[in-house]
Amino acid sequence: MEESLYNFYNLFVNGSLLEDLYQEELLSPLTWSAVGLALVVAFAFYIWPFNKVSFSGMSHWLLMTGVSALLLFVITLITCYQKANQDIPRDEADANQGTLFDQGFSVFLSYAFEMALLTVIIFFIISMVMKNFSKNAKHRPMLWPSK
Repeated sequence: MEESLYNFYNLFVNGSLLEDLYQEELLSPLTWSAVGLALVVAFAFYIWPFNKVSFSGMSHWLLMTGVSALLLFVITLITCYQKANQDIPRDEADANQGTLFDQGFSVFLSYAFEMALLTVIIFFIISMVMKNFSKNAKHRPMLWPSK
């Protein structure tokens, strides 16, 4: 699974950070964190405890989407900073790679932002499935395909 995630993340993640994440086997846990967090927040919005008529508007759905994205943004940033400045065993033949897991704040920030966007997409997909189980928020994020 790590290799298929590596190929997916290779489309939009910094190469040296991706190598470090792959070496430390962090791709699967961070991806499952995104899926799990989006699922928990969607469950809270559509099923329990926030499934109320007064909390079923589009602004509330956007708020829950933002909460899931922000939480994963923070989790990803903290995970990268916990691994920063730790030695990682390297392939001696590759001179382009350093010896530390630290590409700097901007690379960590951009990766956390990309993971937050991935969480928004996952939340939207889960919302399209879970909205049919809700009594009050059947039309969020959009009316189609529940008609």
